[in-house]
Amino acid sequence: MKNPFSRLFHRDRRKEYKAMQNRSDLTWYQDEIRKTEHMQRINMVSGIDSYLLREHKVLQRPNFNFKDKEFQTAKIILQTVKTIINFHTSYTVGNPISFTGDKGLVELIERVYRKGQFTKQDYEITTQLLKYGNAWEYIYLQDDKIKSKVFINDECYPCYDDKGNYYAFIEYWKDKDSGAEYHTIYYPDKVETYVDNELVDTNKNLTGLPIHYKSMVPSAYTQFGESFINDLIPIIDQVENLLSKLDDAVSNLSMNPIGVLTGLSTVDEMIDSNMVGACVQLAEGDFKYATVTMDHANIKQELDSLLMQFYGIACVPASVLGQSNVANVSEVSLSMLFNSTDNVARQNMFALKEGFAVRWEYMRKLLALQGTPIKDELFDTLDCSFNVNRPVDTESAMKEMLWQRNMGAISKQTIIENSKHTPNTALELERIKAEEDDRAERVKNAADLQGNGSGDDNPSGGSGESKENVDVKTPSG
Repeated sequence: MKNPFSRLFHRDRRKEYKAMQNRSDLTWYQDEIRKTEHMQRINMVSGIDSYLLREHKVLQRPNFNFKDKEFQTAKIILQTVKTIINFHTSYTVGNPISFTGDKGLVELIERVYRKGQFTKQDYEITTQLLKYGNAWEYIYLQDDKIKSKVFINDECYPCYDDKGNYYAFIEYWKDKDSGAEYHTIYYPDKVETYVDNELVDTNKNLTGLPIHYKSMVPSAYTQFGESFINDLIPIIDQVENLLSKLDDAVSNLSMNPIGVLTGLSTVDEMIDSNMVGACVQLAEGDFKYATVTMDHANIKQELDSLLMQFYGIACVPASVLGQSNVANVSEVSLSMLFNSTDNVARQNMFALKEGFAVRWEYMRKLLALQGTPIKDELFDTLDCSFNVNRPVDTESAMKEMLWQRNMGAISKQTIIENSKHTPNTALELERIKAEEDDRAERVKNAADLQGNGSGDDNPSGGSGESKENVDVKTPSG
């Protein structure tokens, strides 16, 4: 079976593409995946996967001889880019999205998301957007459940015509054990599966072509998005190279220097290269260690400059990675601190919502097949909001919403939608309604009991006359 996590896997994929270019007995879909735009993107994806699997440029540093032995040079690998990806993904979709619109429709969509585990799929799609700039998702029906498949990125070949129209999608991979080639071709109305160019299965496509999520930053081929981390890798390569050389310098020239003997020694044996703290007797001349004085100020300035540029391009506050402390945690300071992060998240939100609109249309088709049609006027109310995973001054936010509520400038539903403690708005409104109904029922019951009690104290019933006002006549003599 294929192993996409193997370091050799991506190298083999590149070799396959080069060999395929020389073939002339290819079908249309094999010819499609040979196009330059696909090969460039797949090579880029393979390179990023290899990098995230710790195949960094610093590993190419050669060893050298030191004190008559081979010295293993330092090769410091930093996985900071992986941390940046996880940070931005969790920041954008770490908390489930909140739906707005018609109450019944929101409940229906939330139920579909919960059964199909779409929150996990949103996380995977956002991760791929940050890694590669593109992601593809297919919505399908299985066991009466609406589900989602997020494709492995280097197996995806979307087909666009000369006018930029999306007309087909090819999923291609090769089994490393058997050598069999698998092509699954998605058309708007059907899905075909080929094994070694032989059609083995055809199914009806109930939704449509796989959804293409694309970064807001276009690549050289405008139908594809650009990877966010491509701008970070060269900086980290330089930081790794600098730290590795610094480690070698400290190990060799400071902690293990070379002894230099000038003059005549009184002993015939060679001086041990590992000698530390011993006495050397000389007839004449001098003995000293060859050390170096490193320019700490310049080294620190270069390293700090690289890291400053890295955090600026990565749009991550240095305090998130433990590089600085935050003294003021007010709402204003947090907003300024995460301003660049919000800009990246906003771009990802636009890309995600564009894909979500197609996803909801596909869900609508499948729900109609299940006997739950959705009218246009209700479907048009459906929208979503992202609950970014940012530290907030909760007290200040709640006070502001309370002031607006007291002024009549905000609804209870809006407060619930903007609270991180209530991700399910519809369910929370139902609970509040149930509490209000229960409270009203208790007040009504208490009023009824009070009315019944006052009636028992007045035995004259509805006459309304007190005993003192009744004219009692007594018989005469």
